[in-house]
Amino acid sequence: MVASTLVRTAEDPKGTAPRNTPAATESLLVTGDDRLADIITPLAAAAGQPLRRVKDPAEARARWQHAPLAIVGADIGDECLALGLPERPDLILCTTVAWISADQADASMLWPLAVKLHAEHVIAVPEANEWLLDRFTRSTRATTAAPVLATVAGHGGAGASTLALAGATAAAREGRSVVLIDLDLTGGGIDTAAGLGAQPGWRWPALAAGTGQLEPDRLLSGLPKRDGLHLVAPDPRNPAGPGTEAFERVLRAARMGADLVVVDLPRTRTGAAARAAAAAEAVAVALGPSPRAWEAARNVVAAYGLHTSRIGMVLRGTDRPKPEPAPDGAEPFDDFAPPVWGHMPVHRRLTGRLRRGRLPHGRTTRRLRALMTELGRTRSDPDTTRLPELDQAGADR
Repeated sequence: MVASTLVRTAEDPKGTAPRNTPAATESLLVTGDDRLADIITPLAAAAGQPLRRVKDPAEARARWQHAPLAIVGADIGDECLALGLPERPDLILCTTVAWISADQADASMLWPLAVKLHAEHVIAVPEANEWLLDRFTRSTRATTAAPVLATVAGHGGAGASTLALAGATAAAREGRSVVLIDLDLTGGGIDTAAGLGAQPGWRWPALAAGTGQLEPDRLLSGLPKRDGLHLVAPDPRNPAGPGTEAFERVLRAARMGADLVVVDLPRTRTGAAARAAAAAEAVAVALGPSPRAWEAARNVVAAYGLHTSRIGMVLRGTDRPKPEPAPDGAEPFDDFAPPVWGHMPVHRRLTGRLRRGRLPHGRTTRRLRALMTELGRTRSDPDTTRLPELDQAGADR
């Protein structure tokens, strides 16, 4: 058996606790696959998560219910099942891509095995390294990731960036720590709209140039900020967006360090934008009052609807636009239009106040906060019986 060193605690400062005493802070890796262990062990170490590896499932029984995470290698999953280990949360069935490539027939058995083990996730490393590192980090910090809200314009001038900035500002003024991430590189930069364009700090793409894990506190301290609002914006001198992996590093650190993450998405979907939409509690499509606004938003809704079912409309103003009749033979937009979640209040001084980090007084702010509460409401995917997923891993500027 290869095992990590026992964790030293306040009750046992010398780390001399008996070896059969479960260490509540140790995650558990049950596998006889040395290649799998060699990939996973450094990830746990990078996250500061103590990890105990055992090759015999019988040796895992004493720690099975105490470990923050339990990772079972596909090579030994049948033995764990035969041993009758009890159902537990945060159980991950894991293998290597090389193992899957070597025997496609065995790979097909992962899904029924995962269901029988009651595993919450099925992953293959190293492709899922970033996902697993995130789980280790969250376990180490004993915290849940901050919720993500996303906005996207259904058409030009719909006000999605204003909605993102106003919502993030409202949350920050209530005392929450907020990270606002700008992925819409076609505008003038969310930091400019917030009046922080001249403030030094990390921006895309320099922020995406790093490698390895990004510490949440380090990220927040290096960003342009005002009070509790932190901004991730493009560099006007080099307006290049982040790649998918770089964005995931920043998003993970932001969710660990803040209370809320708001992402302003581009109308043309990118890899990073797709990942943001998949992580979001809600993707709000901003829509103006024009009768053609519904039709203009069709492609945006279809593109992001591939990555999330938690998508809805936010209408600018109080009027609900009516879609124009569909041409003969065309599918009416209303046949698949997402729900309307609320209205973005219109105020002639809103953009000016946002540049100073303020909101209008009275009814406008109350409506905005009510809208943010609605967007932050927990929404479940319609299909709640699916198998465990293979985790891979104008007006607004």
